[in-house]
Amino acid sequence: MRWLAGLVTGGGIAAFFFFSWIIQMLFNSIVVGHLGLFKPLSYLQAAGLWFLITLLFAWVGLGTGRTVYRRRRELEWEELGRGLEERIKRKIKEWVEKE
Repeated sequence: MRWLAGLVTGGGIAAFFFFSWIIQMLFNSIVVGHLGLFKPLSYLQAAGLWFLITLLFAWVGLGTGRTVYRRRRELEWEELGRGLEERIKRKIKEWVEKE
């Protein structure tokens, strides 16, 4: 539930609706108006398109804040450090018991 609070705070929902409107305007202006390739998008279609784009980028990892990767990297280093520490302690214990 913490990740949901991160999306809601800082205008995340407002930004979603704003960028949905921007996508609608750009698509209808460029693709429909200048190129004439498709029918115009409604606002809800643009919001759905923006949602799918967001899911795609989230799946790939694009657009994720640096803190997510930094935190993940810190966890990996901590796990590696713990494993190395355990191996060193075990080897020292074996070496002391042999003598």
